[in-house]
Amino acid sequence: MSRTLMTDGPGVAGEELPPTDAITRAGVSLTIRAATVADVDQLADIYRHLSAQDMRFRFKLPIEQLGPDDLNTLVDRTAGMTSYIAVSGDTAIACATLVHDHDHDAAEVILAVRPDWKGQGVSWTLLEDVLARAAAAGLTRVSSVELGDDHDAINLQREMGFVARLKSADPLEFSLVKALEP
Repeated sequence: MSRTLMTDGPGVAGEELPPTDAITRAGVSLTIRAATVADVDQLADIYRHLSAQDMRFRFKLPIEQLGPDDLNTLVDRTAGMTSYIAVSGDTAIACATLVHDHDHDAAEVILAVRPDWKGQGVSWTLLEDVLARAAAAGLTRVSSVELGDDHDAINLQREMGFVARLKSADPLEFSLVKALEP
């Protein structure tokens, strides 16, 4: 399996290695690659398909849609984040964003999967790929913050070795952390 890695370090524009071709547990063929400015319309399409609940889970706020500035930030590596896009055929179906800490040794991961592609192993395959990219780029841990009623995300991450801890009781939030091996 090939990996896309940032050769200049996480969150810094560098030479791209080839995308990853993967098949989910349900047999969905995916190509996973770093998102670029050319992918803004595809990212917008992913978010346009998300339900109000999906948007709340993703952003922890009742956001209806992302504006052009928000979408451009997702692909702006100078903003301290790296986004990845999962494409099946010609359709962008999911994205993951790593928001790097100041020292670039850890990042928060945030996933978004179109509802019509859920339950097909897309989240698992995308997160597995992004964790491998993060480890190869030298990150030592990846974390996420999930709302307590986002059972699917919490269960997925726990199955992948993330350790869950209560972050807040009101609203109910969990912090999930996974240590990475180089």
